[in-house]
Amino acid sequence: MDRYADDLVMGFQYKAEAERYHAALKEQLSSVGLTLHPEKTSLKEFGRYAAANRKKRGEGKPEGFDFLRFTHLCSKNRKGGFFLRRKTKSKSQRQTIRETKDALRKRMHAPIKQTGDWLKSVVQG
Repeated sequence: MDRYADDLVMGFQYKAEAERYHAALKEQLSSVGLTLHPEKTSLKEFGRYAAANRKKRGEGKPEGFDFLRFTHLCSKNRKGGFFLRRKTKSKSQRQTIRETKDALRKRMHAPIKQTGDWLKSVVQG
């Protein structure tokens, strides 16, 4: 699997700062003949105060975003404080399970100890 270093997530405290940076980034990229993909580039309200701000405006929960095989979500701990929740992206999780199942099928007639050692290394990473 090839990975490219063209994925980027930036965090800003204020919306105006984010919009200014977004405009400057577009300008900088255009000066070297590059553009931002309009469907993959977005500004999202996210973080400690996002839920309360959206609630005041009558909007729903802050939307999460997918980045590097994880879905990042705004969440609260038991005391009500903010924390960043990361869930494995379901698409990549299903793919990994499918690949592991296929590899186990190929090892069906191998000794159990050998298969167990391999599976342990897969699970532990």
